[in-house]
Amino acid sequence: MQLVAQICMVLITIALLGIAGLLIRLMLQTRVLIENANRALAELPAALEQARQASARADELLHAFSRITATVEASVSRFERLSSRSTALTTMLFDEVERPVSHMVRAIHGFRAGASHLIQRWKSHAGSRTHTNERETT
Repeated sequence: MQLVAQICMVLITIALLGIAGLLIRLMLQTRVLIENANRALAELPAALEQARQASARADELLHAFSRITATVEASVSRFERLSSRSTALTTMLFDEVERPVSHMVRAIHGFRAGASHLIQRWKSHAGSRTHTNERETT
């Protein structure tokens, strides 16, 4: 029985040594973790300041963009009014100028065609008279 007690004591001692080793390793890792956390916390105010500066720049950009957007909207509105006016003017010009001019051009073409046909008939008629007169004289 004494041997069993000695073996149990050895096993308990080995288990305690293993637990002690794990605790030492856990303490070392905890120390490294705390040092890293301290470094990160030391850098936190600088990171927060950078975030504030970036936020301020973004806010300035948004304000500038809203001013630009308002200017663009006003320009688009003016352009829409101008295009409406130019469309109305073009329609009026088409109605008042182009249609009467095209009617006159068609009338002139008709007159030319009629005059050309009349001249052709006159020439052919005069040509046939000349041939008839030449035959009578010969």
